[in-house]
Amino acid sequence: MKLIKFLMLCCLIGSCSAQAVVINGPTPATSTLQNYEIPSGAPADVYLWHDDYPGTTLNYNSQYGSYICSYSSIRQTCSAQSTGSTITMILKEKRSGMEHKLKLQAYQQSIYYDVNDPSQSVYCGPRWALTVFNSVNGCTGKSGDVTNNTKTLTVWIPQSEMNALPIGGVWEGQLKIGWNQLGGKGSFTYLANITLKGKAPGKQDIFFPEFNSANPLVQLDLHPVGSVTGNSYAEDVTTLDMCLYDGFNSNSDSMTLSFRDEGKSAPARQNGEFSIYNTANATTGESERIDYRVEMFNPHTHSWMTMKNSEAVKISAGVNGQDQIRPVRLPSITYPVLCAPTPLRLTVKKFKVAQKSAGYYKGKLTVEFSPSLNSI
Repeated sequence: MKLIKFLMLCCLIGSCSAQAVVINGPTPATSTLQNYEIPSGAPADVYLWHDDYPGTTLNYNSQYGSYICSYSSIRQTCSAQSTGSTITMILKEKRSGMEHKLKLQAYQQSIYYDVNDPSQSVYCGPRWALTVFNSVNGCTGKSGDVTNNTKTLTVWIPQSEMNALPIGGVWEGQLKIGWNQLGGKGSFTYLANITLKGKAPGKQDIFFPEFNSANPLVQLDLHPVGSVTGNSYAEDVTTLDMCLYDGFNSNSDSMTLSFRDEGKSAPARQNGEFSIYNTANATTGESERIDYRVEMFNPHTHSWMTMKNSEAVKISAGVNGQDQIRPVRLPSITYPVLCAPTPLRLTVKKFKVAQKSAGYYKGKLTVEFSPSLNSI
């Protein structure tokens, strides 16, 4: 038992001082694109580099190498902890230009790289902050105790950071890290292009600015005009401001819309029209209802289009996302977001007042909105 314990102890001591590794790199350029839902659907931590090997030089100069992770020109900062670094970089939302600070985690680790037999390469010592300029003795390699002759780099985006995007959108940025070798020989720059497509379907909204978060109550202006001898008539055109938010900062490549009324019978009504009904009567004949048509402004074509009752219409985004958009503050979102302005026009064509029963006319218009959430 003692022998077994001793052997186990020796193994533990050996594993603390050196670990056999598989060498990767150098990989100076990389990229990542992540599609997910916020605020809780991000994938596991995304590694940009994992134990990436920058190379070695003669005379073990690279044992004293370190990494540069702060660049004022791109507003990238780097802070050191005992076992690693936190890199803060800037992401920019594609359509709005809004900026967000993304915090990545990173560390370097010393390694003895065996040029003649890479399988005998071993890690040496603990993990360090990227800017630590040191060497580690006591790496056990193939030919005995040696000193590290290079470092490796590990950088990742934590899952919690990906979930912390302030709004849905396409967030882009470039991370820059420099490998700084003693004497400058062998130094180079790591670059990572990062794209996070965070989608917030729970924040989608059909927004009516005049009514804030309430369902709008639209009053049609149907006051009779003309002769009071029975020849008076009424007609109206009412506009209603509407803006559609896809939960993706208007980055969706298309959206599907449909409009419908209560679905009551409406004899002799023109195809595609909608109706409001006399609340004093249960019948739905022409004398007990007022018909109207709905038009919507298309932010892609910048023109009005007729929306037919209970028919779905798909609207595609413009080339390179050049649709008409505007910033709004939605009640459920802290920050301004971009929505697609789609005002409505409700038109009641001229009718004789005497042909309608007196009373209060009322109806419901339902709008359904479904964005693709596929980016432009």
